[in-house]
Formats: sequence, C-alpha cells, structure tokens
Amino acid sequence: MNASFKQFARSAFNRGEEATVALVSPRPQLHEALKRALKNDGRFHFVGVQGDLVQVGPQLGGSRPRILIADLRDSLDASIAAIEGLRSTGFGGAIITLSDSLDETAVRGLLRLRVLDWLRTDARPEEIVEACGRAMSARKQAERQSTATCIALVPAAGGVGTTTLAIQTAFLLGKRARNFAGTCLIDLNFQTGSMADYLDLQPAFDIETIAADPGRLDPQLLEVMLARHESGLAVLAPPRAPTEPPRADGRLITSILSFVADTFENMVLDLPPVWQPWTFDVLAGSDRIFVATEFTVPAMRKAHELAQAIAARFGNERTVGIIVNKFRRQLFGGLRKSDATGLLGDRLAGFLPEKCDLVSEAINRGEIVSAISRSNSLNRELARIVLEG
Repeated sequence: MNASFKQFARSAFNRGEEATVALVSPRPQLHEALKRALKNDGRFHFVGVQGDLVQVGPQLGGSRPRILIADLRDSLDASIAAIEGLRSTGFGGAIITLSDSLDETAVRGLLRLRVLDWLRTDARPEEIVEACGRAMSARKQAERQSTATCIALVPAAGGVGTTTLAIQTAFLLGKRARNFAGTCLIDLNFQTGSMADYLDLQPAFDIETIAADPGRLDPQLLEVMLARHESGLAVLAPPRAPTEPPRADGRLITSILSFVADTFENMVLDLPPVWQPWTFDVLAGSDRIFVATEFTVPAMRKAHELAQAIAARFGNERTVGIIVNKFRRQLFGGLRKSDATGLLGDRLAGFLPEKCDLVSEAINRGEIVSAISRSNSLNRELARIVLEG
C-alpha cells in the first residue's frame, strides 16, 4: 500500500531517537571512517551500501533512510539522474552529496532535486557528521512546519454537494485563521471536477506534467499550477477530462499533497464520487473525514456504509462523520431528522439546510456562498460541524 501524503511530508525514517544515515559509496575506507565517526557522535544509525548510486539507487526505495549520503564520484549526470529517480518514487529524506567539483548545470540540477548539502570528496568524516547534524535540524524544522490541517470531503454519490461544501469549508478555515492565502482547496476529481468553474477560475493543475518529471515539483511550479480566488484562497484544480479514465498514480498524488501540506496551513480535499485505488492513501493523511449525503433513505444508508468502511480501515484512528446536506423540513409527514439520526447514529455530524437558490446564485456568479449572503444558515451550520465538532 502507498504511504499517505502526511507520511511523505513527515517522513519518519528514524530508529527511535536515532536518524538512519545511509552512505552509498564504492570506497570501503570511507564506509569505515564514517561509521566510526557517526557511532562516536551517538545521534545516528549508520547503514553502508557498497557501490555506485546509479547501480544501487533503485534498492533504496524500501529502506527509506532519513539522510542519504551519495558519493557521486565520476559520472555526475548519471548520478543526478539516479537522485531524480529516487525523488520520483517518493524518497523524501535529506540528501548530501560528495564529489570533486560541480559545474553550474550540476548545481542547478541538485538544487532542483532538493539536495541539502554538498561536500568535496576528500571531506573529513567529522565534516560529514556535521553536515548530517545540519540535515537533521533542517528536517525537524520542516516537520514542525508540516502541520497543515486537512479536511477531506467524500461524496456518498454524485450530486450531493461536496464541492460547494469544500469551498465553504476552506473559506471558514481561512476566516478563522485570518489568512485565506494559507488555505488550499484541492479538487481530486480528474474526470469531472467542477471546483474551478464554481469559483470562475482557470484550472491549472496539470498532473501529467508532474508525472513526466516528478522532480520538477518545487514552490515555483506549485504556484504556477495554483489558481487564486479573489479572497486569497489557493485552488489546485485540474482541467476536466470526461472521456478519459483517471490516470493519476497514487504515489504521485500523495507526493504532491505532501508538498502542499508543507506549504499551507489548511487543506480541504474534494474527492471524486468514484472510489479510486489511491483514495485510502489520501484519507490516511487527512485529519478529519466527512462523508456527504443527501436527505434520502438510500443515500444515507450508502453514506453510513461508506463511513463505517473508512473508519474500519483506519481502526477508528480517523474522525469520520456524515454530513446530511440539502436537508428540508417537511411540514406534513415524510422523512424526519429523527429518522436520519436512527440511520446514522454516532456517525452523524450534522444537517445542512437546503439552500438551492443561494447555492445556485453563488455558483453562477463564481462566488463563495458567504459573498452572496454573509449571514446564512448553511454557513452557520457548516461552521458548527467543521470548526466546533
């Protein structure tokens, strides 16, 4: 199973209090000297891999060291390509390189691949240990910053209103933090997603470009792929491809989400109605999960089954609630709130009133519901569920 995006973001490669340092080098003397130096330091667990990174790089995928020291030796181009291969498979550890010299092209390549430090081939073991210490400090700082609160909205069926709920949830989170620019809305429906349309934005999330070269993903490329609503909210939404089957790879998606988690304070995910092979991996990185449903018996039954299956998958370690959207009180007979409570039990997170005219106007104008009506019951009830629940 692929790792969740928060596992990528927080990359826990440590052994207890020690950080695993893997040295890839064909030089036995360097292995022995660095092993002794790291043992004397006491903060690291040493793993030695004899050989050249080009040959042994693919074997590192399962070991996941916290710090990788790559002795690049002769072929810089091939070694940089090997590092790129590691990054493309989700390797998130710190990388320190050793080589005799670097030209401008090599420096740019290493920076693009987030190589943390470079030392000369003849660097003393103590210098390498110091570099490992800097790498560990930088990693811990990144982990402290990777605290994005993530809310995922899962539709029990198509048309239940998750996109509207995702947009309004992001607005509420940004308003609470007084920082709309620190909240990112992400449309993961690569076939029929409409989030960009709802906000009158141009979708720019080109996952095919990243898939072709995962190492290209950096803050600049992410900003290019983001659309910004006038409120400041960031929107990562793909162009629709209604006639093509989803080709998104789970490892790639979780890697992208990990990058977003390092960049924003809040994330709101709008998932597609059709379950994908990567859906569980995405949900594993979410702090709160809401299954959205309409106020009908079949829809609520399906939502309850889905919420129970998600909770069972994670051993109840994730908060999974059900939002009953488009609730309308009927004056004479019909379905009642008590019926929904009986069906959904403890999974019921709350009811959202049916506000078809308000929601339609917001969608047609490319606005957030709150911009149409600052004080409305939909907004108040959703705030109670996602901010206070």
